[in-house]
Amino acid sequence: MPSSTYLIPHRGLGAVQALPIHGASVKGTEEFTVTLAPGQEGGLSVETQEQIGTISAADRAEYPEIDLLFRAGLTPAATAQPHADGHVTLLLPRPGLCLPANNPPGGPYTMLGYAPPIDITDLPADLDIPAQARMHVLVNLVPSANAVDVFFGPKFLTTLSPGPSLPPLADAPILAHAYHAPRGNDRVLSIYAGDPLPASNEDSVAVATPTTQAATETFETSSFRAVTATPEPTRHTGWWVTAIALVAVVALVTVFIVAV
Repeated sequence: MPSSTYLIPHRGLGAVQALPIHGASVKGTEEFTVTLAPGQEGGLSVETQEQIGTISAADRAEYPEIDLLFRAGLTPAATAQPHADGHVTLLLPRPGLCLPANNPPGGPYTMLGYAPPIDITDLPADLDIPAQARMHVLVNLVPSANAVDVFFGPKFLTTLSPGPSLPPLADAPILAHAYHAPRGNDRVLSIYAGDPLPASNEDSVAVATPTTQAATETFETSSFRAVTATPEPTRHTGWWVTAIALVAVVALVTVFIVAV
């Protein structure tokens, strides 16, 4: 795939969503990779070497992070699933999980690919993720003797011993994708620490996302999804504040008249 392609995995991030690809008809049932492009009437064009079908505007609207990839100059890629009756679906995670919810560091880094999950259940109580949240995040893996320390931004999470194999002599931070989800009365963070990816475009998405420069530089938890900053809601101060203000104005006017 070209270096500008951003592959959206459908496995490892919770329940899989299947969007109908309209107009597509493929023989067989083997999954294959497609790319997405802006389509007509607000939908998406689903392509291999040429267009094979479309995604409706309503389904596209459920995934604003796909438009974030377009704004970052990237080509989203995903998995298509043919079915026995000939129709084809696009496999994606739930909306909001296509991209990590936090930024990578501002400098160079090594991104690991997907692999069988390493589940962490003993998470710090003050972890900056709501206990019931389903969230796709990036974690930082730091070699430590024969183990690996796991950090979420600056927050230490746990030590994996034995830990996953990491690139030798890596001078840059080593990042891995992870999925946080509730599990009964507890929660679990599943870390995917596979082989290093030859290229990663997480930084391109981070630059295209409305966020603070400090968040990118310090690897703080910050929105990495296609959300628009909204103003603070209007605070209703109540009738008593208005009454106090009115009394103050009347008092000032009275003082002014007496002084004259």
